[in-house]
Amino acid sequence: MLHFPSKNTAAHTADPTDVTRLHQLLGHHIWAFSNCRVDAPPVRVQEVDWLFYNSLNGTFILSEWKRFPAQVSQVRDVGEPWGLANGASVANPLEQVARQLDAVRRALRLSVVGKHLPAVDQHAINVYQSVYCPQVTEATRQERLRYGTVHATLDELARTVERRAVTAPLVVVSGIAQVALADALAELFRCSVGTAVRRKLDPPVAVGPPALPEPAAAAPRTRVAAIHRELAALHLELASLVDAPAPAPVPAPVPAPAQVPVPVPVPGTPAKKALAAQAKKSPPVAGHLQHHVMKHVPSARAGSDHVRVAFLAALQDGQLRKSGVHVGEFGALVGQRLEGSVKLASLTPGGLKKWCLTQAEAAGIPAEPDATHPSVVRLVRTAGQR
Repeated sequence: MLHFPSKNTAAHTADPTDVTRLHQLLGHHIWAFSNCRVDAPPVRVQEVDWLFYNSLNGTFILSEWKRFPAQVSQVRDVGEPWGLANGASVANPLEQVARQLDAVRRALRLSVVGKHLPAVDQHAINVYQSVYCPQVTEATRQERLRYGTVHATLDELARTVERRAVTAPLVVVSGIAQVALADALAELFRCSVGTAVRRKLDPPVAVGPPALPEPAAAAPRTRVAAIHRELAALHLELASLVDAPAPAPVPAPVPAPAQVPVPVPVPGTPAKKALAAQAKKSPPVAGHLQHHVMKHVPSARAGSDHVRVAFLAALQDGQLRKSGVHVGEFGALVGQRLEGSVKLASLTPGGLKKWCLTQAEAAGIPAEPDATHPSVVRLVRTAGQR
């Protein structure tokens, strides 16, 4: 995620914990403008908590963040207040975000579309509205909403930002045009462009003679990114097929001599020999990796947190210290645990390897790709380790 914080010193600032979590969930193709001030006369000036722009899908997602002193007991559509578990009523956030939507849409029409997206019909601008409220739980009664959605977790919000699509995407292709659009949006919504964001946005400087103009039929940046995502999904599926454990061959029965009695296990006695024989049947590395996935990733309703715990446990497993964690094998094992419509790509946005390294960094665990085998992630040896 590329974060554009408010440059208004009087504005509220985003919680660093929330910003860190969004960085983990969203890739650099998501531009996030926080604590925006939107001035689009004659519409009244609006203060916007978060405005997300998906530069690949060409979508804007407006998000109003609300935190209440008690659990939300009922979410109602516009026209009625929300109810809290303590019996209180609060102003309907959906009505607030609807007013913000009018201002954002008008500002985009007046200041952005004509100059940076001239081919887009101004009346086709479709900004998606949403509310994030962590006090909304499974026990909350929700009416059917006519517009937008209510998110109870940042994971749900991130999925909407990543997947939201429109019939008229607001996309610019070239790197120079993207920089100009980012500057225009930051200025429009009173946000700043940090040095790190600028470095990720600026296109590389061409070396040598100027290149000839590309033909109009050349593959646009959005299609290249989509192809990369499709390739990543295919690689994960291929890994799950190649690395799937084959059924153990059934050995042919060997008749035992009649005079040798067959040992009968005594109840309560530790079967050490049986355990040792079982351990020899599966490779230690694959067995340990599978153990962590089976232990921490449930077969039903698995989430990103389950995958993160499984990866960090495998990364710190002493038995896997020498081999490291093969990201492809790990993804294949996790994929075998997922059921229904849950996909590994939705749980690990931005790519599995990058996501794994981000989780290790967030947990304070030094890890890096192996220099010889980049698909393997291992702990970084420190001076205190042998």
